[in-house]
Amino acid sequence: MGKLQGQSSFFVPGPPAKPGEAHRPLVEFLLREVRGETVLDLGGGAGAYSLEMKKAGFDTTVADINEKSLAVAEKNGLKTKLLEPGEPLGENLADTVMMIEVLEHVPNPVDFLKSAIGAAKKRVVFSLPCTDDFNTLFECGLTYAHIAVSDHLWHFSYDEMKQMLDSLGVEYRLTMGDYLFPGAGIKLLRGCFKGPLGLLILPFRVLNKLGLIPKRYPSRFYGVIEKR
Repeated sequence: MGKLQGQSSFFVPGPPAKPGEAHRPLVEFLLREVRGETVLDLGGGAGAYSLEMKKAGFDTTVADINEKSLAVAEKNGLKTKLLEPGEPLGENLADTVMMIEVLEHVPNPVDFLKSAIGAAKKRVVFSLPCTDDFNTLFECGLTYAHIAVSDHLWHFSYDEMKQMLDSLGVEYRLTMGDYLFPGAGIKLLRGCFKGPLGLLILPFRVLNKLGLIPKRYPSRFYGVIEKR
């Protein structure tokens, strides 16, 4: 879809997660989908997600081009691998290769995915922002988390992601999650109604828990590629 930037963002963009600040839904996704014992965290920065995987018993290595980020990962007891831009990644480096919020930053996502697939023995797991209904939110002056960050080179819709994965000829699963509504609606109401007034949003939260409020505007893709 190319480079697009929103007018404003209720969901404030921020830097990559620091160790100890990993986004819980992403951690749960990794714990559910990673296979084998060894994990290569490709583009893993300071190792926020590698640290969570290490705590869960996986043998994890953080691979990145940023030396300062890798130094932080090393201080937290993680193994690291410094990558040079354009450097061949290698074959069968780990059971699972994970890429958390990485593909939107690289110049050629297809080639990057090919390298990741080659480096994996079992599977590749990845996440990235979903812009399936970007135009609606853009027109409202509302954008997804991280969507206005200037170093995002790509913004993919569901069809565009499927087309890219189909072109690789791989077996994969692609789902959308982290829906902004009703989640964003609850967050807004919490900000408006504090203290005893917070009880006013209780029916809304109960209906949401029961699945009676439709979810709209997914903010993230979750992908799994099987290595055959």
